[in-house]
Parts: sequence; C-alpha cells; structure tokens
Amino acid sequence: MVIKKLTNKIIDKMICEVKTPENMKKLREHIADPLIAYTYKQLYPYFIITSVLFILTFILALLIFVLVLRQVIIKM
Repeated sequence: MVIKKLTNKIIDKMICEVKTPENMKKLREHIADPLIAYTYKQLYPYFIITSVLFILTFILALLIFVLVLRQVIIKM
C-alpha cells in the first residue's frame, strides 16, 4: 500500500510539473511539433495518391453517367 501511495504522489507531482506553461512550451516545441511534421512528411505522398485516385474515380463516374444518359436519349 505504501508503494501505491508513493507512486500516486510521484505521478501527481510529475503531472503538475508538466502542466506548467514553460514545460508545455518545451514539450510542444521539442516533441509534438517535430512528431507532427515528420508524420505529415511521411504521409504526404499517400494523401496525394488518394486525392488523385478519388478525382479520377469521380471523372470516370461522370463519364459513365454521360454515356448512359446519351444512350437513353438516343433510344427515345
């Protein structure tokens, strides 16, 4: 039981220390921002490929719709 109380106190003190504005700024500048930038840099090509595939699929769907519409109009 003593160890549990001790660890809870230590964790609470660490949380209070991390929540100070100075430490939050350091964590943001040295950990969060570089991590987000690195992740974005790694995923950027996949975003581009997905966007291009989506646009091509949309254009293909529109083309098919126009062709079907033409056939229906011609049969009338």
